[in-house]
Amino acid sequence: MELSKTSMERLEGVDERLKAIVIECAVRCKFPFNVSEGLRTVEKQREYVRQGKSRTMKSKHLIGKAVDLYPLTMNRKQVDWSRFDDLAELMFQVASEQGVAIVWGGNWKSFVDKSHFEMG
Repeated sequence: MELSKTSMERLEGVDERLKAIVIECAVRCKFPFNVSEGLRTVEKQREYVRQGKSRTMKSKHLIGKAVDLYPLTMNRKQVDWSRFDDLAELMFQVASEQGVAIVWGGNWKSFVDKSHFEMG
């Protein structure tokens, strides 16, 4: 699969190592996914904390070391909620091959965030 133009634009400002992992995952992935967010402004982060979408002002999105990814149905029209674990498995595999440690929000205990991947 290939990332959409919009997803590629959302990777602007993301650490090149993490960007390379996401792009390689898109090439290998058997289902489409999108990048919903990469680099984030302080104002946006404040809003997410206010809304309860995030619990910290120390998000790695603020420094370009995190991305949010959503697996999609084959027609790319809906999120495929059953595929987050598959996407995470592929992200860990590619990151390991490229020598980059990543953390998946799906493994967090207090605030599970299956779309979130960050550099460890």
